[in-house]
Amino acid sequence: MANKYKNQYHELIANLHITDGYIFNHFDQKLAPFQLSVQQYSVLRQLQEVYPNTLNAGELKSKMHESNPDMTRLTDRLIKKNLIVRETDPENRRKVMLRLTEESNEFVKQVGLEFQNFESIVNHLTDEEVQTLNTLLIKIRNR
Repeated sequence: MANKYKNQYHELIANLHITDGYIFNHFDQKLAPFQLSVQQYSVLRQLQEVYPNTLNAGELKSKMHESNPDMTRLTDRLIKKNLIVRETDPENRRKVMLRLTEESNEFVKQVGLEFQNFESIVNHLTDEEVQTLNTLLIKIRNR
């Protein structure tokens, strides 16, 4: 049977894409009982890191690991679920600040319990393999 990839670089890119999907689906399944998407949970975690303080949409977007998420739509969905609140910055009325409520902070803690052992998806790798893979992935992004 002929190799379905034209070369090893093509195979690498396909494997990275397949692995990303595998990891994303793993997290998606853990979040399904909470009716959250991976992106929504990422927003909640970023806001939890600064709780009880706020972040504006630009700050939040810069902390996200996603490339170009639609922050307005994402935050609107979380506001409809009563998980975050939108407030006007008293010093600059054009600036919108986002924060968790006390209840949603507790909810994010509860959801976080599902991820206490999130490394289990890669814990079959050796320490050396993990270090090598981290080094190579960073090298790909910092070309």
